[in-house]
Amino acid sequence: MKKLLSALLVCTLFCGVLPCHSAAQGERPLVDASAFTLIEQSEGRTILSQNEKVRLPMASTTKIMTCIVVLEHCDITEEVTVFEEAVGTEGSSAYLRVNERLSVEDLLFCLMLQSANDAAVALAIHTAGSIEDFAYLMNDKAKRLGLKDTHFTNPHGLDNSEHYTTASDLAKLTSYALNNAHFSRIVSSKRHTVGKDEHTRTLTNHNKLLFSLDGCIGVKTGYTIRSGRCLVSACTIEDTTLVCVTLHCKNDWETHKRLFDYGFSSIKRFSYEGFHAELPVLGGSGTVFVSSDAYSFIEDPGSAVTFEPICPHFLCAPIYAGDTVGYLLVMLNGTAIDSLTITAREDAILPPPKSFLERMICGFLSIFK
Repeated sequence: MKKLLSALLVCTLFCGVLPCHSAAQGERPLVDASAFTLIEQSEGRTILSQNEKVRLPMASTTKIMTCIVVLEHCDITEEVTVFEEAVGTEGSSAYLRVNERLSVEDLLFCLMLQSANDAAVALAIHTAGSIEDFAYLMNDKAKRLGLKDTHFTNPHGLDNSEHYTTASDLAKLTSYALNNAHFSRIVSSKRHTVGKDEHTRTLTNHNKLLFSLDGCIGVKTGYTIRSGRCLVSACTIEDTTLVCVTLHCKNDWETHKRLFDYGFSSIKRFSYEGFHAELPVLGGSGTVFVSSDAYSFIEDPGSAVTFEPICPHFLCAPIYAGDTVGYLLVMLNGTAIDSLTITAREDAILPPPKSFLERMICGFLSIFK
């Protein structure tokens, strides 16, 4: 029994520093931007920021919200008829023609790679019937995501005094959008061909980081005279993704590289390989292997991270692979912050107990399985 209890309490924990691109660990980069933020995508933890709550124009980074709203309201295979209202929209263009028919997916590639304002209008009208009604959907989504300092008036980002966001809100929106597989696939594409026959277009992503930064997975550029250069990017190394936002930043490409260098060199990820044990099965001499999934999260250096298994000392047949047999508490500085399910990894089908006492015990225990 002592050996069994020891096995139950064995938790292998290791802490490692993620590899960086080039910057020395702890070297805070200089950022010449009106506002910026660098966060970890899965947990939303802020690594570095400045003026991240200040409301500013966002230019074509607006299209991050446009894209996710369309994806959540339309099927990507739907065919869109381009109305006259979309054709000739000011700014970047996919040169759409009146009554041209393209799929939602093709227009989203035009939107996110070419930053096409005419595609933004075509998608907005297709999705909601008008630009005004689509802006309502955008603002409703912003409210649902808790973006308290963001407001949209259009799907493309052309200047409007009531069209604004913050670096913090834009990072939060991007972190959410990256969980959508279609969104991630589109914004990480370097090139894509859309259209049919003589009207095909080969698009090249405006995001230069996709071509110059290892691990870059998107996301969106933006520029107007009023907003200056705006850039939202994301980069993944191993199992960690960072999201970087700069608003009104002259040298945004190099700034994002420096911020990613800083982030990946300074962030620490605690990883736990999972709980593993063999439990005896009542009524027989066999055992059942049980385990939890692996677990990892980003935490501040110096924090005490432990794992506490809540699991019986034995099991009663029948047990089937996948059955829940206990839980593993994730403890941070003595407080539970999460839990993992401990499950059986194999079956244990034993003959019925022979003695009356064994039948009584198994019947009693089966009530609480």
